[in-house]
Formats: sequence, C-alpha cells, structure tokens
Amino acid sequence: MKARLFYVVLMCLTFLSACKNSSVSVVSPNQVDEVTISIKNNQGQLQQCIGQDPNFLKALLGNINLLFNESDKNALPFGLELSDKQREFDYKIKFYSQSEVVQEIIISQKNEVTIDTDMMIIEDKEKELDSLKSQLILVTQ
Repeated sequence: MKARLFYVVLMCLTFLSACKNSSVSVVSPNQVDEVTISIKNNQGQLQQCIGQDPNFLKALLGNINLLFNESDKNALPFGLELSDKQREFDYKIKFYSQSEVVQEIIISQKNEVTIDTDMMIIEDKEKELDSLKSQLILVTQ
C-alpha cells in the first residue's frame, strides 16, 4: 500500500514539474504587424500608443522573451529606474496581425504576467521585467 502511494505521489510530482517547465509561447515578430500598449496608473489615468515599426516590434518581443528565456538577440535593455508605483501600474500589450488580435499580454500586481489566459508569477527576473516596463512607459509618453 505504501509503495503504491509513493508511486502515485512521485508521478504527480513528475507531472507538476513537467507542467511548470513548459515553455511560454510568445508570438514572433514575423507573426505581427501592429501592437497597442496601454498603461493604467494608480489613479486610473490611461496612456496608450500604437506601434507598427518592425524594429520596435522585434525589440519589444525580445524584451518579453527575456522574461521566459535566457536570451533573445532582439532584446534591448532599458535602464530607466522605476518607482514602486510604476511597478504596480497595469500594463496591457495587444499584438495584431491584419487587424486581428493574435496575443494579449497583461502585467499587473508588480510581477503577475498573463499571456492570453495563462497567468504566471515572474520570479528572479525583476530586472528584465523592469526593463520591459521601462520600455512601455517610454513609448507611451
């Protein structure tokens, strides 16, 4: 009986480990032709911008990929120092292809990232997350 219980627990842990290590699917630059970025501050004020430049899209997607991967050649670090309030803003990124939404990314509560419907907590990547938020703040000003 104990052996069966041990086996079931081991299988569950293996399954959970495999799920945790699954890669996040972020669209590639050749799949999108436009992005809209929205930032809502703590007072409810909204800043928005629309981007279509292929180099901007590559850099933005590169910075997003850094949250989940070790490196991305298209990433551009942004060294803007964020305040605690800026870290708590709500950030929304929508990628489009031929006017159709292909992916939506929401960053909220400091380090919660939702890609389409998958929510993740970003740990050990605060520098990369701050860099991405810096880029979003700069382009919406």
